[in-house]
Amino acid sequence: MDSTTLHDHYGFSHKQRQIHRNFIKNCKPATAHFNILHRVTVGLSALHQQLLIQQNKVMSPHVAPVTGRNFVQPFQILARRYRVLYKIGEGSFCQAVCAEDLYYLERRLVAIKIMAPKFNAIGMQECKTLRYLNKHDNNDNTNIVKLINTFMVGKHFCLVVDYYQGGTPKLPRIVNEQYRLQVLRKLTCQLLTALMYIRHMGILHADLKLDNIICTTANTLELRVVDFGNAMSLDEIRDYFETFEVQTLAYRAPEVLMGLPFGFEIDMWSFGCIVCELWLGHPIFYSSSKQGMIREIVQLLGPFPNSIYANGKFFAKYNVRSDLISMNLNGNDKNMADVLRTKRLSKVLKTNDSNFISFINHIFEYDPSKRPTPFECLLHPFLASLFPFALYA
Repeated sequence: MDSTTLHDHYGFSHKQRQIHRNFIKNCKPATAHFNILHRVTVGLSALHQQLLIQQNKVMSPHVAPVTGRNFVQPFQILARRYRVLYKIGEGSFCQAVCAEDLYYLERRLVAIKIMAPKFNAIGMQECKTLRYLNKHDNNDNTNIVKLINTFMVGKHFCLVVDYYQGGTPKLPRIVNEQYRLQVLRKLTCQLLTALMYIRHMGILHADLKLDNIICTTANTLELRVVDFGNAMSLDEIRDYFETFEVQTLAYRAPEVLMGLPFGFEIDMWSFGCIVCELWLGHPIFYSSSKQGMIREIVQLLGPFPNSIYANGKFFAKYNVRSDLISMNLNGNDKNMADVLRTKRLSKVLKTNDSNFISFINHIFEYDPSKRPTPFECLLHPFLASLFPFALYA
């Protein structure tokens, strides 16, 4: 191509020049199709804006609960790596979103827990706990959520964990009792595996509830224990001996309700509540108040033993009626109380399976020192079909 070719438009006639000027005047500059950088940046930006507008028509913006501001939006990129897809849920401490991890070629979904700024310390504590637990889980078989990453977005501390699509576990309803019990056994063993590991590592979860038990996929019984935001070590337990504000109320152990020093045993009480809820489809104890919870527990399991709970910080406050406490029982009186308790459990659980009733009765032991450990639960005859050695324990 020579200079003549490049400048041949100067040879236009007057009419041709007029047409050319009018054409240029009335046309917008064309996008250069050969400019890859321009097309990638401007083109994707325009596409992003278009998709965002369309998405906002059908999805309300995600609102940070503390500030009340729009914070994360669908398709927003966080930490230059995670594309937000949709909101999973939110609470007073944080909101959780499902996002796509763009670091991988194949599609990989993660869950991002975005802390409200004034609760960042809770997120950082959860990060510390998960790193500690994950670090020593060499075989990845403890049924505990995996921490992937952490980062800051503005003033918000964020935790990235594995995303599980199965939701909270549910037992099949239209099947015979023995099949449902066998499914329950499999779920129970996984929870006990997680609790045994957590206890071995010196950690209390302190907020075990069905909402914090998630199936990895929709068509599996494989479980993960999530949300370690309230977890604590043995050294940190004393920090709660003033208020005793620990555990969700429906899963709260009686020693916490009464204001007694507590330990690993409170997780086992919550575990018992979860197993019953899986079986029944609703919480076995439920009330909107602490005193109401105490009455719910006493109605099913009988009065609290005076010898254990009389020294509780809140004992005098809640025990306004004598039927909530019992003196030390001996001989025939104790045997009769145990028989009545077993009958009430059988009626509430709607089953006559003696091993299942015995299993739950054992877990709901009022005396924390006699409440079984996760390992002792695995040895119970109720789980013998999965662990035959339980028969010889």
